[in-house]
Amino acid sequence: MIFIACICEATSFNRIIYPIGTRDASGYTLRQERAPARIISADPAITEILFALNLKDKIVGVSDDSDWPKDIKKIERIGRDRLDIKKLIKLAPDLVIVSLDKQRSNLDDLRKIKFNVTSSNETREVTLEVFAVDPKNLSEIFQVIDVIGTITNREHAAYSLTQRMRRQIDWVTSRAMKENRMKALVIMSKRPIMVASDGILSDISKAAGLVNIAARGHSLKLGRDEIMKLNPDIIITSTDVARNPKDIYNNRSFRKTGAGKNKKVVCVDQKLLRPGPRITEALDEIASVAYGWPREKERGEGREIEQTKE
Repeated sequence: MIFIACICEATSFNRIIYPIGTRDASGYTLRQERAPARIISADPAITEILFALNLKDKIVGVSDDSDWPKDIKKIERIGRDRLDIKKLIKLAPDLVIVSLDKQRSNLDDLRKIKFNVTSSNETREVTLEVFAVDPKNLSEIFQVIDVIGTITNREHAAYSLTQRMRRQIDWVTSRAMKENRMKALVIMSKRPIMVASDGILSDISKAAGLVNIAARGHSLKLGRDEIMKLNPDIIITSTDVARNPKDIYNNRSFRKTGAGKNKKVVCVDQKLLRPGPRITEALDEIASVAYGWPREKERGEGREIEQTKE
């Protein structure tokens, strides 16, 4: 669970009054005198959140694996798990947002980086400002969107985005209550077979009205006999684990279960499981396979989350 606190002289919902201090997932307090004008994203989920908050014109660098939305291609790349320090300095950002999971061992070194910036004919030395996020479940995705809205002066846009996402989730959850409850297994690994009862994929499966029948925990190893005893009606996994549903329902450990016999397997694109705005698309995919509902695009509602203007 991340802990975030905002220490402000005064705030209003539509306009942040500076200076402010915001605590990140590592316990560091980012102190800001003004809204950032040059932002770097070191993670694709963070990049997607920034675009959804209509911050495209302020993004000067993104991680190498950032690939959505499409008009991201012209933005400078700054590395992936190992960030290119020379590029970071050259881009002179006033805010770098990183994934704590990826940059935990590098955070202290990143926060020691100093570089010169020139404004109004004055050159001054500044320290790289690095803010870390670490969402582990559905609830924390909303927290991260909110806090990124705070540190980028897009609080209202962040609120609008999370409200829209919540409405999409609530629509699926309420409709799923009218369906028969299905037993689900969330597969995190095929060799060995590991399942989870918590985490993002498990959370959105539950939001789709499915009953996760795995014992409590994130990485639990299951044998074939245990799987047969549990006998899931549907299996949820991602493209990181299996190329397609056939890889699961043709697997000898699963093919005699209810899910295997009825070919009830969802293999969610791993990119949709990034902890950001497109998580609702993953939910939509799970619900459509579970209940035979038309996908959101087929309902004419559109799949992409619109950018929110302040």
